[in-house]
Formats: sequence, C-alpha cells, structure tokens
Amino acid sequence: MKMPKEWKRRIELRRTARRLRQLSLHRVPAMDGEDRLRARVRRHLAAVAPFGIDDGVMRAIDEVIESHVIEMKATILRHHTAEEVELGDLQARIDGLITQFDHESEGRSGKIKELEYVKQRAIRAVEERDTPEPAGPDGKEESGPGYQTGRVGELAGRGWIGQLILYIVLLFAMVADLITFNQVVERILNDARVWPLVAALAVTTTYVAHWAGEGFKRVKEQRRHVRRAVSGWSLLGLWLSMGLGAFAIRLFAPPLPGNDAQASFISGAAPPTDSHSGLGAMVLLLLYLLTGAIAFTAGYRRPRDEIGQVKRSDRRLRRARPRHGALLRDVAEARTLNQQLDQLRGSRTGQYVVEVERCESAARRVRAEAAMLVRRFQAPPASGWRRLIRPRRLPTEPAGPGPAVSPEQEPSPEQEPSPEQEPGQPA
Repeated sequence: MKMPKEWKRRIELRRTARRLRQLSLHRVPAMDGEDRLRARVRRHLAAVAPFGIDDGVMRAIDEVIESHVIEMKATILRHHTAEEVELGDLQARIDGLITQFDHESEGRSGKIKELEYVKQRAIRAVEERDTPEPAGPDGKEESGPGYQTGRVGELAGRGWIGQLILYIVLLFAMVADLITFNQVVERILNDARVWPLVAALAVTTTYVAHWAGEGFKRVKEQRRHVRRAVSGWSLLGLWLSMGLGAFAIRLFAPPLPGNDAQASFISGAAPPTDSHSGLGAMVLLLLYLLTGAIAFTAGYRRPRDEIGQVKRSDRRLRRARPRHGALLRDVAEARTLNQQLDQLRGSRTGQYVVEVERCESAARRVRAEAAMLVRRFQAPPASGWRRLIRPRRLPTEPAGPGPAVSPEQEPSPEQEPSPEQEPGQPA
C-alpha cells in the first residue's frame, strides 16, 4: 500500500527534528592538549640540557609548539567540518520540506477560497430567488416568465434519516416493479433469462418518473406555472405510456404454457386460460403508479442546484480546513526547526572558536614555562658549599643520588629572569 505524500513529509519532519535534538545534546570536546604539549617540551629540554641550550634549541621548541597548535587546529576544524556537513544536510532537508509545505499550503488555501466563493455565490442565488412581500394593499407581487421563487430555509436541508427512509421505500417499490415486469416480459419473450431486461425496465421507468418530478419543480420555481413544464410533461407522458403498455400486455397476452401442455395437445383439450389476468394487470398498474408517485415525489423534493452546491461546498470545507490547519502546523514546525538549526550552527561555531583560543592560550602558557626553564638553566652556577649540596638539573630530570632540595633553597622569583627577556641576558 502506497503511503500518502502528506504522511511521508510528516514522518521526514519528525525524523529531522529528532536528529536535530540529538545533535544539540552533543558537547564540543576539549582539544587543547596542554598537558601533552608540556610533557613533550620538557622531554625535549631534558634531552638537550646536558649539551647546552642555544637559539637553535629555542627555535626547535617554538616549532614544536607551533606544530602542536596547527595539529590541534586541524583536529578542531575536522570535527567542526564533519558536524557542519551533517547540519547542512539537515538544513537542506528542512528547506525542502518548507518549500513543499509552502507550495501545498498555497494550493489548499486557494482551494478553500474557491469553495468559500462558490458557497457564497450559491447562497446569494438562493436569497435572490425568495418571493418578496407585496408593499401594502396596492402593492403588486412581481411575476413574469423570468421570475424565480425559492426559500432560504432550504439551506438548512433535510435530515439524513428522512432521505434514507425515502430511498428505502423507493427501493422496495422498484423490487415490486421487478416482479410485475418479469411477468409481463415472460409472456412476450417466453424465456426464463429475462432478468436483465426486467431490471433495465424497472430502473428506467423509476428514473424517468424522478426526472419528471424534478422538471415540474424547476419550472414551478422559475415561472410559477407548471403548465409550461415541457420536459416534465413529456417525461410524465412517456412514463404513463410505459405503464399503460405494460398493463395492456399483462391483460391481453396469453399465459405461459404449463407442464401438461403436451398432454393437452395430444388429448385435444383446450389450452389453459388465465382467469385472473385482469386482476394481475390491475395489480401491476397500481404498483407501477405507486412506484412512479414515490419517484416523482423524490424528484420534486430534490434540492435545487444551488442548495446542492452549498451542501457540497460545506462538506469539502469541513474536510479541507482541518487538513489545511495541520499543514500550517507542519509549516510552523519546519520554520521553527530552521531557526533552531541556525542558532545551533552559530553556537557551534562560537564553541569551536573558543576551543581554538584555548589551544592558543595553552601554547602561550607552555612557551612561557619553557622560557622560564631555559632561563633557570642558563643562570650562573651557585658558588661555595651550595654547589656541592644542590646539583643543577631540570625539573623534569630524575632526582640523582644527592640530597633532596628544600623549597627554601630554590631561587626566588626576583632572581629568576622574566619571560620577556631574551635567553642569555642578565635579569
């Protein structure tokens, strides 16, 4: 079974909203790598410290830090690009859904406006056909060949129960016509397979009587004189001729031969006669007239074209307005998702910019710490007995067999060179 397009678009919209909600809950990972970079710089300084630290070593350290920053930026850009690609895919889906929803909304809105216009025109036509009251005792009621009359109360319509009862009665009357016409046609054709012809006769006569009543009703409303109903009188005469012909055939046609027809022929007996042919023909005529009267009444009471147009417009509007409201709700939801997606993309871009800044800040801190370590190493060696107590080593070097150094023996910050001074210059 093929799914309607409305359901497919609604399912796609729900799936897109769920995926956008999942992406909004993802956190941007921290990618500064400061600890790893610090450990890398310290290992490098520990490896080259015994051989002396010069400008080439400092340039190498700067290159290590710059390469780490470039690597972190590339990782951040890769994560941002992957997420941006998925967000762009969601953006394309939402834009496509908004375009489809807008196009369908315009079409349905135009259809609703057209139905409302047709309904108003039909109501106006019904109102203009009302018979005005005479203006006083000397007033003359309008009349003429083109004058129409009607009732606004017909807009309320009749209940479906009354209509259902009328058509059920008409159906039973058609069944009676089927039985009586079957007897007539069997006397003419002498064949048992006459049901198609009998059904066609019953339906046709009922239809003709229905249209005769509708023709009289139309002329009565337009000209107010049924004697000018040419189509109504013609159809009524045709229907009456059909009934009289069936009555004559049923009355004068010979009956069907019985089972003992061959024995009667051999014995020379007279053929059987139908003593109740007159009674059967009268029953046929009464049923035919009764069925025609019911069909004629149904046609005469049939609502006018304007009333039917109002009813059809009401039914279509009752179906179209809720569907249009659901479509507008989907359009609003799609536009809200589009706004949420724009906000998410902007916030993600800001978060990745913050990560890049954190990476650069970590690189600056590691560079400053490396400069401090280099200047500490390049400071003049201690003289006297301190030289024997505290050997020179970097913080990353493993402790030797010498005694431990207390915090009081470390050089004070005033004695350490500042990060802004070049290596080799006095503090």
